[in-house]
Amino acid sequence: MIKFRNKSIRRQLLAWLLIPLSVLWLICTAAGYLRSVELAEDRYDHELINSADSVIARLEVVNGKVVVDLPPQALAMLKHGDNKFYYQVLTSDFARVSGDVDLPGPVDELLPHVPKLTYGVIEGQRVRICTMRSFVEAHKEVSVIVECAETVKPRENFAHQLLISIIVPQLLLIVLGAIAIWQGVSLGLSPLKELELALERRSQFDLSPVSDASAPQEVQPLVHAINDLLGRLREDLDSQRRFVANAAHQLRTPLAGLKTYVGVVTAMTEKVEQRELNHAVKQLDHGLNRITHLVNRLLALAKAEPNAAGKIKPQNFDLNLVAAEATSDLVGEAIEKNIDLAFEGANGPILVLGDPSSVRELVMNLVDNAVRYTPNGGHVTVRVQNGNSVVLAVEDDGPGIAESERERVFERFYRVLGTDGAGSGLGLAIVREIAKTHNARIALDAGNDGGTVVKVEFNKLNGVSGDDLNSLN
Repeated sequence: MIKFRNKSIRRQLLAWLLIPLSVLWLICTAAGYLRSVELAEDRYDHELINSADSVIARLEVVNGKVVVDLPPQALAMLKHGDNKFYYQVLTSDFARVSGDVDLPGPVDELLPHVPKLTYGVIEGQRVRICTMRSFVEAHKEVSVIVECAETVKPRENFAHQLLISIIVPQLLLIVLGAIAIWQGVSLGLSPLKELELALERRSQFDLSPVSDASAPQEVQPLVHAINDLLGRLREDLDSQRRFVANAAHQLRTPLAGLKTYVGVVTAMTEKVEQRELNHAVKQLDHGLNRITHLVNRLLALAKAEPNAAGKIKPQNFDLNLVAAEATSDLVGEAIEKNIDLAFEGANGPILVLGDPSSVRELVMNLVDNAVRYTPNGGHVTVRVQNGNSVVLAVEDDGPGIAESERERVFERFYRVLGTDGAGSGLGLAIVREIAKTHNARIALDAGNDGGTVVKVEFNKLNGVSGDDLNSLN
């Protein structure tokens, strides 16, 4: 296949059209040359045979001897154009009667009245020779051999002229066709130029769809792909704007509180009781913890974004082990609220493909949400189930989530009204992003005894057993 460094469609189309045409032209030229040579041979051979017949017609028998009555005027008529003409007449026993001595004699047996055409060299020039055995008119018993020859230059010139008359129009047709193809391709690609100018005139903030009204049918899939990309970019930018606005709103409240309490602490004097000072410091510490928690969630959410997650090389890991470790890290928070936090793992390692640190963050967010919104003395259970697929389930006996709210809780900074937990509203948003990057399916249902069950279904690695864990990692 022909390749071009500049990938020019115009030049590629021109090459794909002209190269086959050029090859076809060369084939036609070769065929035309052979045909022109054949036509020249037929024409001049026919005239050479006629010349031999004319010499035979001028033979007579006088006193028992063959005589050639061929005056100079008749000999001049036997010449065709500027070519040289040679002839000789021999008796049946090859005795020379008349003609040019330079002509070679016949070497093969000749049939009567059947001309034999060969090539030879006379005086350093290539000639065409016609040899014929015949009988003298009115003396059928007298047999003679007549040889006529002429130079091949005229027939070669005729063949060349015939060839030129064939190939020149064809070559001119190819040149004109190339010009027409170039102009046609340029006109055909003009919609692409219009599309280019339309995109160049846009600002970086204009992500509206590109009009395909003037785009030809072949270009419309490209326009649709561009519009699809612009749509995804528009959605991503809108999501980022909402994220920044929500993050600014969420950070503004704790920062304002911190500033207030810093001002209170600064204004306190030695006469203020230690209890009031301790209260102000605790409020500062609470505000710092809230900001730290929010910033950590923002960083986790940024890491879980598809653009960032796509740069992490996936690996095989044991979901049982990752879920158990993530759950154990939150045992302290569960103890503070007197919550029974349990882990029920599957038998043996359960291998999934992905980023173990991201999945660990997913588990911690689910467990943290469950612990945060479960009342004191409640229960939270983390399960890893192995079947046709691998399911991670986190169940609590908290207040539950209404069915109408179950889709919205995955939105960033959204919190169900009436909940008492001090969360950032980012936990389930992080869970959803991590699940997307692992091609996992997430579902939210009501628990058996009230509360909520969040299930994350991972694709199972088929054909891999737990014994292969060390060799895969």
